[in-house]
Amino acid sequence: MNAWVNKIVGYLNKFLEVGVLLLAVSVIAEILFGPNVAFFGSQVTSNLINLLKSLGDQGIAALIIVFAVIFAYRKLLK
Repeated sequence: MNAWVNKIVGYLNKFLEVGVLLLAVSVIAEILFGPNVAFFGSQVTSNLINLLKSLGDQGIAALIIVFAVIFAYRKLLK
């Protein structure tokens, strides 16, 4: 049973890693080629900015969420 859990956690970590890399590539592509990049949809950076603004409006709850994401990402890098 432990082997199955470790295998699933490994797959989820790889999936998260691929998602972060796709996000980074889409932001770089939008910066280089403008907001209408054919492969990644439109306006990735404006969506990220809107997400950060909405987190900023939430106050302490947003701070807790940001710390949880940082904790999960640091744990992923180890």
